[in-house]
Amino acid sequence: MTMKITDILKELEEEESKDKESQQLSYKMIFFKYSQKWYWFAIGLFVCLSIAFAYTYFTTSQYEIKSTLLLRDENKGSDFNSNAALSNIKGFGSSSSVENEAEVLRAEHLMLKASDELGFSVSFSIPNGPFRWKEIYGDEVPFQIVTHERNESFNVGNNTINILIKDDEEYQLIKPSGDTQVFKFGQKLSNFYGSFTIVKNPKFNHLMDGIFDKPIKIEFLDSTAGRHLSKSLSVEIVNKLASVIQLSILSEHPIKGRDLLAKLIEVYNREADDEKNITAKNTITFIDEQLVGLIQELGNIENKAEQYKLSNSITDVGAEAQLYLNSTTVNRQQLAELSIQIDVLESIETYMSRNGNEYETVPGTLTVSDPTLNSLISDFNRIQQERERMLRTTQPNNPIVINISQQLSSLRNSIIENLRHIKNGLIISKNSLQSTSNQFQSRASKVPTMEKELLDINREQGIKQQHYLLLVQKREEAVLTLAAASVGNSKTIEEPIPSEYPVKPNKKIIMAFGLIMGMAIPFGMLFIKDQWQERIQFKSEVEKITKTPILGEISRNKPSDGIIAISKSKRNLIAEQFRFIRSNLAFSSYKKPNQTILVTSGLSGEGKTFFSVNLAITMGLSGKSVVILEFDLRRPAMISALGMKAEKGISEYLNSADMKIEEIIQPMVNAEMVDIIGSGSIPENPAELMINEKLYQLIEILSKSYDHIIIDSAPIGLVSDSFMLANVADITIMLLRYNYSTKSQIKIIEELRKQKKFKQQLLVLNDAKPEMIYGYGAKNAAKYYQQS
Repeated sequence: MTMKITDILKELEEEESKDKESQQLSYKMIFFKYSQKWYWFAIGLFVCLSIAFAYTYFTTSQYEIKSTLLLRDENKGSDFNSNAALSNIKGFGSSSSVENEAEVLRAEHLMLKASDELGFSVSFSIPNGPFRWKEIYGDEVPFQIVTHERNESFNVGNNTINILIKDDEEYQLIKPSGDTQVFKFGQKLSNFYGSFTIVKNPKFNHLMDGIFDKPIKIEFLDSTAGRHLSKSLSVEIVNKLASVIQLSILSEHPIKGRDLLAKLIEVYNREADDEKNITAKNTITFIDEQLVGLIQELGNIENKAEQYKLSNSITDVGAEAQLYLNSTTVNRQQLAELSIQIDVLESIETYMSRNGNEYETVPGTLTVSDPTLNSLISDFNRIQQERERMLRTTQPNNPIVINISQQLSSLRNSIIENLRHIKNGLIISKNSLQSTSNQFQSRASKVPTMEKELLDINREQGIKQQHYLLLVQKREEAVLTLAAASVGNSKTIEEPIPSEYPVKPNKKIIMAFGLIMGMAIPFGMLFIKDQWQERIQFKSEVEKITKTPILGEISRNKPSDGIIAISKSKRNLIAEQFRFIRSNLAFSSYKKPNQTILVTSGLSGEGKTFFSVNLAITMGLSGKSVVILEFDLRRPAMISALGMKAEKGISEYLNSADMKIEEIIQPMVNAEMVDIIGSGSIPENPAELMINEKLYQLIEILSKSYDHIIIDSAPIGLVSDSFMLANVADITIMLLRYNYSTKSQIKIIEELRKQKKFKQQLLVLNDAKPEMIYGYGAKNAAKYYQQS
């Protein structure tokens, strides 16, 4: 039992090894076949590499400029620019997230401002080889353009002019239409772009070395040029745990890209500062408005007190009123504080109720220290700042903006309602204190009226003075906040640095891609062509379709060599292949004598006659007697191909009752021990003739005289003659021809094998190229046989 399992495993391993070898051979065959179409690959490589070269030549080279920023992000602990004075004042704090700031940096309006401030509305280029230009920038340009008036609606599609400098004083202007004019430097010009002047660069003489005879192309860009630049800007968050952003941009000129990225960072910081300082600025404006009226009121009160004292000659108050005045001082001081608070609340209420201030920043409460009110105002100002920031990149009808506006409206109502409640409470407290003060005043009824009126004037003056000092103090705090907050929203970790070499186009990758495509496209076309190819090309294709054993392969025979490819003296490749087939045939039949071999094919032209003749010659050379029967009665070709003549043949023998075999047998020319029987005349009924009993007599008589009988029959795919001969044949050899026989023929052969229509069915593959059999050793094999 163990031995049987071992044998089975060994057989499985052998089959697996054969499958691998067959697969490797299939790959080699594909390689050898495709190598014959080398000119396809040469054309593909030439075209694809030419396209890749043209692309790299005409595509503008671009450099990459990178910069790294550290953003202020309170959520992530970035406080490099925090200030104590700023954090201690209510309503002036700010916070941001790295994700939000990254979106702000991507906004087009920042790039538009940066490019406009740098004057990127005009670009300059010089020739850089045939049919391409190279941009120059800054000090590389020998002149400058001073714009006086710009036409914002000029046609961007036809926006270039060429300048050809003639000498130090004049230049030639070439218009898009081709017209030329000569102008002097500093002369005012007008065209589609607007009015401008071309003036010389201070380094004109140094820059003009070698440029006098070359045109300089000037391209005028519209106001949206920054939008195209913003598309090449990349903003990436370096690390989610750090407030670090990396900016990168692609530019044709490295210095120009570096200046643009630096200006973009500058504009971003400037706008961030303006946004953070808007609350402080609004507070300063509000206090200034209040101080104007308060200063005027203080002046009036001081004039009133001065006139009262002059008119009543008042210099000192009697000591008798001192006791009553001491009693009322405390109440009056409290009344003054309440009055100040009520005035401030009324001022804020009036400011918030004014039409047009629905979304304006609310100033601080200054003197009223109510936690709820201060919290509401702080929340209102923070949400109002967020709304202003969102409006920079979104529309007012955005759902987020509408939601924020609703929150602001709700907070504003809450603030107004809170102001009213606080004011009502202060009025009640004031009324209570006023009542108490009246009681003390009634006790001081003996004090002269003049002294009372003077005290009222002094009290009113003190209230206004205290109010004035408070506003001045708060204004100084707001100014200090404004100065402390203007420290920028980011810190540059790495300044903008351009790459040393262009990053686009990547010539190595493009040329490698062109090389790959130059090989892949022809290979793909050949592969697709092969997939649709119905004719057999490889031995492996035959083995996949049928299990019929393959006796051997025969190389292509040149038509000029004739039908006989074998002789006693020949040692060529085809002769050795026939000897190999002879050996395999003897092995497959166990050297059975008196064999009758039926040779057929699927279609005419697959080489069965050529095979039959040369197989017979090969057997004759081994000392075996062989006779060939030309049984293709419908289209005989063997006798004529051999240059022989036969007036009588198989047709006459089968139709005659007394004809002897010796009358139709003739020896083959230049072949040992090989005889041949021709087909004779073409009969009218070949099929009926083959069912004649004399056919069996013919085979029986010949088998007694010859070792082998080779029957060259008609193709099985056209007529049924070969099926009638199947009963008299011991072996059936079917010919298939590379690049001629079809896969459907092989399927028919497989069906015949399964149905056992023929005895010991074998295949021979004809017209094989030497490299398909021997691979790289084909030439060496051919030389070996020639030398032998």
